[in-house]
Amino acid sequence: MVRDDGAGVAGGTEWGLGSHPLLTASTSLTTALAAAHGAIDSGSDPSWLVPAEQGALLESLGRAQASLDALLMRVLPACSGPDSIADDTACRTAADWLAHRQHTRANRLHAASKLGQSLARWPRLAAALASGEITIDHARAAVEALDRLPRSGPDALDPETLSKAETVMLGHCREFTPVQIRTLGARLLEAVAPDVAERLEGERLADEERQARRETTFSMSRTGRGTRRFRGEIPELHASILEAALRAVTNPRRTHLDGGIPYDGATVQDGQRLTDSQRLGQAFCTLVENLRTDRLPVHGGSPVTVVVTITEETLRREATEHGYAGYGTTTGGAPVSVGEARRLGCVHGVRGAVLGGASEVLDLGRKVRLHQGPQRLALELEHPTCQARGCDVPAPWCETHHRYEWAKGGHTSVADGALLCPHHHHRVHDPTYETRWHDDDTVTFHRRC
Repeated sequence: MVRDDGAGVAGGTEWGLGSHPLLTASTSLTTALAAAHGAIDSGSDPSWLVPAEQGALLESLGRAQASLDALLMRVLPACSGPDSIADDTACRTAADWLAHRQHTRANRLHAASKLGQSLARWPRLAAALASGEITIDHARAAVEALDRLPRSGPDALDPETLSKAETVMLGHCREFTPVQIRTLGARLLEAVAPDVAERLEGERLADEERQARRETTFSMSRTGRGTRRFRGEIPELHASILEAALRAVTNPRRTHLDGGIPYDGATVQDGQRLTDSQRLGQAFCTLVENLRTDRLPVHGGSPVTVVVTITEETLRREATEHGYAGYGTTTGGAPVSVGEARRLGCVHGVRGAVLGGASEVLDLGRKVRLHQGPQRLALELEHPTCQARGCDVPAPWCETHHRYEWAKGGHTSVADGALLCPHHHHRVHDPTYETRWHDDDTVTFHRRC
């Protein structure tokens, strides 16, 4: 900014009130705005104008607003340096000083100041905003796209290409909304430098996919109402696959599923009486029930097996005149009706473990060299975690162990089997430790002297 000579003072130049062009302009602007408000207050109703004049008034005010925004964002950085109002009052920036004076938060002013600094790199956009030709939202969307272009390094675009990109975005600002500009701006590099765009987009997507895998999470929590709440974040590709599958199940025109989506014990054709989220939830359950398990890691003799524990007494009275009356418990500890367990057993890996009066397993277990699927499942029913005392590693993560070694005449049975996590399984075979089994089927280890 060039300063004209004025009345000299010690240490520099001091401007009289209204003598600086910016002060003169702001004073005139404030006076003009006060006069406009006064005209409305005195009864000069804008509705008296003919439609064409109303349009001209609104357009003029809109351009003035954009021009004023542009002026403010240019002034804020200039008033934040040495010997500025910010420096004089120990504020971090002029935006903080103005926010304090206006008793508001400085976020909007900081964003305006940052945009003003960015617009310095794109003079034609800055000029369009200053003249009120585009709005601040248009300018911000365009600058975001332009600032993503490579301007340094091996893929840096030359000045001519950057100028072409600014021309493209300025044209978008005159034709599209800020939201549309952001969408178009995401493909800006393809429009001005397709060769560079293809290479950089491939690298960007690869980095984004790696980051997505690192940020992928999934968790479940019980609600206490017979449901579980999901929370997580998955890559966009997998989310798209899941969404496509859910939409296929909820498609009202589908004919490959008989009876529609089950809801409250009945079937609902074409999703009637269901909200979209309910339909997707029911579709998700349908996907789970029809999940292919033949390619999943084998565990307990089957890729996916849920054991429902049912007492012999409950099993005998399960069929009553009122339908299924009993219930069982899954390996995860969740209660489930006998009827639901039998239904899922027809289409999925749900198995029943019938317990006698003393809770002994009646229909699992057989003597072979290695613990087989049924025996493994029986052990998990009896021991939900590693049997080392104080260890809470879940049973599905544990390894089966012969309490009495097979080589020394032990048997591969449920009675002689145990579940130990890999760490404690190594310890039980480590001669430097003494192993002690207790009456509660837990084991402790003590280092030998």
